[in-house]
Amino acid sequence: MSRLGKWALGLATLSATLLIGNVIGNAQTEKPSAIVKVGDFAASTDFLNLSQYFQTTRDVNIKVAYLPMKKMGAPVKRTLTLPAGTVVAGSLTTTKRHGYLIPSLQLYLARLSYPLLQRSAPKGYTIDPGAGAYDPQATLKATAELTAFKRVKVPDFMPGYSHGDLYIGGAKAALSPVEPSSKSLRITPDGYAEVLTYDPTASVGLGFYQKPTGLAKIMKTDYHDPYRRLYFSHKLKGVKTKRVNHTGAYQYRLTLKNLHDPQHTSGDEDNGIAGTFNSLYSVGGTPYFTFIGYDGISG
Repeated sequence: MSRLGKWALGLATLSATLLIGNVIGNAQTEKPSAIVKVGDFAASTDFLNLSQYFQTTRDVNIKVAYLPMKKMGAPVKRTLTLPAGTVVAGSLTTTKRHGYLIPSLQLYLARLSYPLLQRSAPKGYTIDPGAGAYDPQATLKATAELTAFKRVKVPDFMPGYSHGDLYIGGAKAALSPVEPSSKSLRITPDGYAEVLTYDPTASVGLGFYQKPTGLAKIMKTDYHDPYRRLYFSHKLKGVKTKRVNHTGAYQYRLTLKNLHDPQHTSGDEDNGIAGTFNSLYSVGGTPYFTFIGYDGISG
């Protein structure tokens, strides 16, 4: 997912204890408002990427907006079907209706895999990612819709405090004010690894939303911090995978190593701009980074 808007004013979704689909829990195993160490800084988990995850218990149809990839034009609405068993990032919150607060589920559908999103996309269109990482593409309020989702734990393949978007480059790239415009590895909640090459001819904000140059379904994950080892049935083009079997579903392995060396970019307190944190990763031996949140409270 693009970092566009992440250098803007530091708004982050507050983490909350949930009750939906009879599953209770806290995202990323951290309690809301807990203070954790991020490098040399103390940061409130309220300002880190505490994504919540939900799985569909049946097929769900949702109206979403698609934008033209390479021309100016109005968005078009299409019905996107989330098959039963799909895991999606979201946030359970409340909205006001007729003077009462009712449960609502915000869904970050732009983080889903290309194969799923393209099922409903008109030719030359991609899902509207919104202005930033915290913009939901759908908000469900009807009880019948909410009961189609159950809370699940964070998938092991998702990097900690990340939305799943990793960009090539080391600490220098992570600290640069220039937006990424090269290569990205996206890990999606519904279990895909996608390699994306930035398309400079795409509309603003959609450079990483074209067809992946490499794509593979994650068949298994071994997670032992700092390593996440993702297994595929075929080679993932664009990153260095290792062949570990010659038959079956686990033939190729991609290793993600969390370097546990977070990078901090100072904000501008006088102008209400929060500082940001990025985590450094080694992906198949190549340096990458991923945005993990704002500093909020730091010192």
